[in-house]
Amino acid sequence: MDSLSEQALLDELHALIRFLYRPALAAKILTAFGESLAAKSDAGDRLAILRHWLDFYQAHKYRKLMRRRRATDAERMSPCSACGYPVSQRHHLWDIATHGENPVTVQLCPNCHELHHLLYNALARDSAYSRKLVRHMLDSGKVAPATLEAIIGWLRAILAYEAENGWLEPYRLTAEWFAAQIGWPAAQP
Repeated sequence: MDSLSEQALLDELHALIRFLYRPALAAKILTAFGESLAAKSDAGDRLAILRHWLDFYQAHKYRKLMRRRRATDAERMSPCSACGYPVSQRHHLWDIATHGENPVTVQLCPNCHELHHLLYNALARDSAYSRKLVRHMLDSGKVAPATLEAIIGWLRAILAYEAENGWLEPYRLTAEWFAAQIGWPAAQP
């Protein structure tokens, strides 16, 4: 039983190391592990070593998956998907803290990016501060209705996805909630 669990732990460790490192470095690390384990005659010691390093490399894998990649020049020089401003930032529609680096992105200029976050915080997190700023922006008349409709469309999709997964209460998707929180669509002329 111990040799089976030891082999399973060793296989998992090998897979993690191959995932985290380039082939040449992974081979060196795996060779060092093989030599280290061969020097231990006690099965309990080998299992303890394997469990320790599995925990270490699993944490390392988690950090690697959560790390954000740098935006490419093409992404930076593309227009905002909401308002059309010629320079934009990559915005993750699926939160990085929850999902790690992911391909579900949209290009937004800094203003639309900030507006998106403020709207999300007002609607999903019930932030009074964000709600105050959003209402000020909406009342100013400076945000084009088409821009606001695009951002709110993405927000509705995000909120629906989060509600489907049980991360958000379904009432936060209703028109009544949007009207109460941000005055949408009543704030628009």
